[in-house]
Amino acid sequence: MGSERLKTLLAELDDELKQTGNLDEETRQMLGALGEDIESMSSPGAIERAKQLETRFAAEHPVLERIAREIADTLSKMGI
Repeated sequence: MGSERLKTLLAELDDELKQTGNLDEETRQMLGALGEDIESMSSPGAIERAKQLETRFAAEHPVLERIAREIADTLSKMGI
């Protein structure tokens, strides 16, 4: 169940990012690393990275903030 939810959230994140388009390089790198962490399901830093992205998105991208928060919550529930 958790991995299906993550796939859904990542698809939502991707859709929203396509609409936003104006992210700095550091944020783009963090997003790429988060995607790799989730694909491998092995990095304990994935939750922390999702929380950092949530903080970055808080002021200007509320939808992205929500998605990042849900990703962190889902990863936490999965024990990653």
